[in-house]
Amino acid sequence: MGKLGIMVVSHGEFAKAALGSANMIVGATPHARAYALTEDKTLDGLEKELIAGYEELSKEYDTILCICDIYGGTPFNAISRCLLNGYDMVAYTGLSLPLLIDVLLINEIERDEIDARLKDTHAQVLNKINVTIVEDDENLDEL
Repeated sequence: MGKLGIMVVSHGEFAKAALGSANMIVGATPHARAYALTEDKTLDGLEKELIAGYEELSKEYDTILCICDIYGGTPFNAISRCLLNGYDMVAYTGLSLPLLIDVLLINEIERDEIDARLKDTHAQVLNKINVTIVEDDENLDEL
């Protein structure tokens, strides 16, 4: 079993906001970092930030998991460049708050178990909300 370091990357402040929201739910997450592609940041600049984050986290964590927002975007390209340059991280797209909360709660995991874990969590994320209004329901305010 290995300790997991986490990097989340997005267009705009989404990754930073998601990590902040997750911290409200799970508490402090010293093993996680968030990176934002802002209008004033280039692909090269984002890549440099990811490399610095990777180098910092890899000193303490066995596996670095990197999750970005969408496939094919600039954050995806920055992560891909890191992978192509030999940075040994596990990388995925599809950042969401439920997925982030799940991975933040992992203390240790085998590297080859990450794929199944993420896919299982992702499959449980989308759920239709089914509610009906009942006119005489006195408990409606308790929702």
